[in-house]
Amino acid sequence: MEFESALFVVKWWKRAPFLRIIAPLVAGITLQLYIPVNPVWYITAACCCMAGVSAFRFLPLQWRFAAAWLPGILCSLLICCCGGLLLYNADIRHSKDFYDRYLVDTPFYLLRINEPPQEKPRSFKTTAQVIAVCKEDEWLPVKGCLLLYTGKDSLLPALHYGDELIARKRPEFIKFSGNPGAFNYQQYMVTQQVYQQVYLGQADFYLLPYNRGHPVRRLLLQARDYCLYNLKKYIGNGPEAGMAEALLIGYRQDLDRDVVQSYSNTGIVHVIAISGMHLALLYSTLLWLLQWLPAHSWMHVTKAVIILVVLWGFALLTGASASVLRSAVMFTGITVGRFVLHRYSSIYNTLAASATILLCFNPYLVVDAGFQLSYLAVLSILLFYQPIYRLFEWKRRWADWLWQMTAVSLAAQLITTPVSLFYFHQFPNYFLPANLIAVPLSTLIIYGEVILLLLSPLGKPAVWLGSALKYMIFGMNSCIRWIGELPGAVIRDIHCSLAQTVLLYLLIAVLALWLLVRFRPGLWMGLLCIWGFLIARVSWVTACKRQCSIIIYNVPAYTAIDCIKGNLVQFAGNDSVWQLPVAQQLLNTRANLRAHAGTPASFQQYGRFLSFEGKRILIIDSALPGLAPPEKFKTNYILLTRNPPVNIRQLCDFYAFDTLIFAASNSARRIEKWKSDCDTLGMQYYSIGDQGAFILTCR
Repeated sequence: MEFESALFVVKWWKRAPFLRIIAPLVAGITLQLYIPVNPVWYITAACCCMAGVSAFRFLPLQWRFAAAWLPGILCSLLICCCGGLLLYNADIRHSKDFYDRYLVDTPFYLLRINEPPQEKPRSFKTTAQVIAVCKEDEWLPVKGCLLLYTGKDSLLPALHYGDELIARKRPEFIKFSGNPGAFNYQQYMVTQQVYQQVYLGQADFYLLPYNRGHPVRRLLLQARDYCLYNLKKYIGNGPEAGMAEALLIGYRQDLDRDVVQSYSNTGIVHVIAISGMHLALLYSTLLWLLQWLPAHSWMHVTKAVIILVVLWGFALLTGASASVLRSAVMFTGITVGRFVLHRYSSIYNTLAASATILLCFNPYLVVDAGFQLSYLAVLSILLFYQPIYRLFEWKRRWADWLWQMTAVSLAAQLITTPVSLFYFHQFPNYFLPANLIAVPLSTLIIYGEVILLLLSPLGKPAVWLGSALKYMIFGMNSCIRWIGELPGAVIRDIHCSLAQTVLLYLLIAVLALWLLVRFRPGLWMGLLCIWGFLIARVSWVTACKRQCSIIIYNVPAYTAIDCIKGNLVQFAGNDSVWQLPVAQQLLNTRANLRAHAGTPASFQQYGRFLSFEGKRILIIDSALPGLAPPEKFKTNYILLTRNPPVNIRQLCDFYAFDTLIFAASNSARRIEKWKSDCDTLGMQYYSIGDQGAFILTCR
């Protein structure tokens, strides 16, 4: 039985050669991402691998037979090196034409708007490509993108896709708040190849009188605007229209936050994000519409061209997210194989090939959550749908159809759960009924929206269909909201470290081998994974019980301090912080540290003075008294917050301290003055706005 299982795995492995490529490629990209290596080492290692493979054929036959595994290892190492080089070359900061190299000597640079600006509460946000910089009265072509913000001023000209402007304000690097529970926006933008941002006021730029956007991109934006206009016209401007826009073309700017939260609580956010489901619906519809064409070789090529044009046009129209690109590449391979080459390959090989192509195009996709979830969901369905579906047999057609949907939902959830716990720290208990409601309804709504766009010139029929779609979307949202508000709908604050995530995937893999191909050691290996997971969990719980730290959060305009000992945490600062969105970061930090509100025995607070575990912090947010005391007040740290008019030399006359801490609530100009004074006096300081949240371990 074990021999048959091994034979099955070997045959399955040989039918999917791209599986042998994708693993070392991902390993090389990940290595370079977290442990950067000079490309010379990659090139040297790659040359050695190629030399080893070439020399292997000249070895004696018995040696080649004994070391038959060696060429495979060398080829895997070669692919791993290629992955590292791919990521290194993708980083535009390594290019000699990166714009930041030229902005040292000049403040003038030429920008081109990459996408329509999005309206924010206090500004408009977009990305812009840096086309050229002015150096010594000469414009030099450069490369790179940056985040562009403009104020909501009626005197400012409106910006559109393709507009070009000359800016003279130097951009700043995107910073990470450093708060332990915060999303690392800086690292996310690095994966988008955007490293800097700039806020332009009326006097900071000049809009040029021409537009040089790409005509295809402009055409896609016009098509998107046409869809948005008609959906709002016939469905309305409420949350139903926002949901309709998200379902059809992935436009999420008009989505209601409460609706998104309901879909998140039920684990079906994939329904309102353009994903592989939308491409599958489009692909199946195209096949049905084109089935009347005659079965000739040239007509097969015509079918393939039509399908690929429509698929990729839709992918680009919706923004080309990772999941959409995955589906587009997969269906491209299937279409070419079916209609052009007349060959069918292993679906696992097609899946791995699409991932390889996308990573070669953009290696930063390897850390994209959407990319990971999309591929894991498809792989999970391919592996586990049939075994789950065969557990029960239903004679009635409607019951069998319902069980098929249930099996698909269960299969998709199986492999995506560990990475979802790692990223989102919650598990939706009612994902199954939510999927059974939302997936068929959203499918029907999507088809209805397509028909609505076709009927939009006719008037009355479009009005009737728009009303019907509005009530369907309202009903779907109401059902999902009701499910999301049921008791126990979501298990929140689940801690799942990287090690635990890896152990969960090993557990799923070995148990799947044991159940599906009768791999006997899989059961014992699964028990070892469970023990490893429990050990990691106990280690984390023990570390949380022994923790003792002070966290001064990076919160602009506010003071927020957590004193944590064991599982107790005491807050000090402005209570109004809890009414802001940043409060979620504080709650995430506490959940990650297993800390709940309570006063540790060593915590003491007297006005602006804090004492915790032998560490003293004095908070200064106003001017100092006129006369210095006869004896200096001793403290370990002084926190300057909310722009106090304090002179550093004067501060030394009042207090004896070790380190100055500058809160993010101070103005940049004042912080720079304080830092300059500290450098002159040789004093230690920490700037939260520049360096992130201040975390002090008390033991």
